[in-house]
Amino acid sequence: MTAVKNILVVEDDPNISQLLRMHLERAGYRVGKAVDGRLAIQRFDEGGWDLVVLDLMLPHVDGMEVCRHIRNSPRYVPVLMLTAKTEEANKVAGLEMGADDYVTKPFSIEELLARVKALGRRVDMLSPLSDEKATDKVLTYGDLVVDLGKRIAIKAGEDLKLTQKEFELLKILALTPGRPYSRRTLCERAGVESFDGTDRTIDTHIKRLRAKLEADRNRPTYVLTVWGFGYKFTDRFC
Repeated sequence: MTAVKNILVVEDDPNISQLLRMHLERAGYRVGKAVDGRLAIQRFDEGGWDLVVLDLMLPHVDGMEVCRHIRNSPRYVPVLMLTAKTEEANKVAGLEMGADDYVTKPFSIEELLARVKALGRRVDMLSPLSDEKATDKVLTYGDLVVDLGKRIAIKAGEDLKLTQKEFELLKILALTPGRPYSRRTLCERAGVESFDGTDRTIDTHIKRLRAKLEADRNRPTYVLTVWGFGYKFTDRFC
């Protein structure tokens, strides 16, 4: 059974919104709607959504801000971005903000449903473990082993000797490969206190983690930068 059951469609064009709702419900999903950015944030915060189909151009609050709000939430909810713009920069900006995938208008319903199903499979595969289940879990990514019970990380047979904060950051990221985390969320979850009044403090900790983890910290392959947003763990092993 797929983890995606409830989908929030955020679209201000009533014809497109109704079309999406009809086909998604026909495919077996439960669908809610929001017609502008403010209502989208309000409805998202009510909870219970497994995926958001999000138009980029919205009244009141644009899709980028809505996506940022979703990415700062404690629970990972994938975002499929809709945009009428064909410029590559807009697609890249949406992905860097934390969107998981995009569809450019005009789109075929078959393509959109296929992408929704693909994101559903990703949720099934990458759903975070509860703290209770994760306590003694051992994560293996290539030559990297992260032992959550012993709180150690071993690469190519050698203990990386991570500090408490470094290990906590690696644990958060490695439990959900491919999920982008904002700097603020990482600060809060890893218990990193700001020393300069901004959430950029996390960059220093990531830099130190990469110095121990990566073969070349300037060309990381495990902990990746999501430009303008934060960081994520590679999903190339999934």
